[in-house]
Amino acid sequence: MHISPFSILLSLPHLLTLVSAAANPIGPNPNSKRGLVYVPSKDHPEDDNIWIQSGSPLTWYYNYESKPSPRLEGGPTKLQFVPMLWGDYDNTFVQDVKGLVDQGYDIEYVLGFNEPDISANEGTGGSGIAPEAAAARWKESIEPLAEMGIKLGAPSVTGAPSGLEWLKAFFAACESCTFDFVPLHWYGNFDGVASHLGTYSAAFPNMTFWLTEFALAHEDVAPSQEFFNLTMEYFDRLDNVGRYSWFGSFRSDVSNVGPNSALLNQDGGLTYIGAWYLNKNENEAASITGKGSSDASVLGVSAIKSFGVTVFVAVLVSWIL
Repeated sequence: MHISPFSILLSLPHLLTLVSAAANPIGPNPNSKRGLVYVPSKDHPEDDNIWIQSGSPLTWYYNYESKPSPRLEGGPTKLQFVPMLWGDYDNTFVQDVKGLVDQGYDIEYVLGFNEPDISANEGTGGSGIAPEAAAARWKESIEPLAEMGIKLGAPSVTGAPSGLEWLKAFFAACESCTFDFVPLHWYGNFDGVASHLGTYSAAFPNMTFWLTEFALAHEDVAPSQEFFNLTMEYFDRLDNVGRYSWFGSFRSDVSNVGPNSALLNQDGGLTYIGAWYLNKNENEAASITGKGSSDASVLGVSAIKSFGVTVFVAVLVSWIL
């Protein structure tokens, strides 16, 4: 079949659009899995407005606490709050959750202890609880919520091998307890998180998993971007991944997982990963925050798009001529 050069030229604008779209990984979030692990900034409370802008794809958040964060309430986008009992201490968790329900909050899920397999003294956010002590606290302070129809998330252990051993010991000590899903944390590469999820799926068949903390920590821009795009596509299509929340919702200059995993740059503008997470492109990100994404990740993607279009045009013109 012969195709005239004239008809090809007429199709050029549409073809260039396809090339540009292929170079841009931004896409819809049809599964409503995407959420926010909320880390407030004392110095920049205005950053919180980014997450609750109109049209945000985010559907839920947690803040490591039993009560919602006022700065995320009342925005154009309503995020479902997921309470957490962070550690083993005297608490009013059941009463707090019941109180939220009475106030009209849509409390559908709660989260258990945060990284109980590592000591709080390590300074990495672990709650440091023995499995037997965690089971006793669970029965007292979390299990009663199952009677209200609230779904219970098991303790979220670290991605280390010791995390799985801790969780198995906890399940053995809490044999009669209710667990509706298992939250996971991961800070390695994509092959690692895929293997990690496979290991937990084999250990706990027919269980749903949430990725409540994950990122590629302390890496350069390019591998950080690649990891982000691979995991978004992977988690969105897996039936046994119920929800996920990227770490983290803070500025790059205070990030404890490296500047290239942060959703915000040091000026409070969305990084390109931040823009992608909100299903935005660079121009839309600038209009939301009032600050452009000036990090190298934006330049990298723009360069890829420009290069792809240039190569396409060069090949097309040479073919026509």
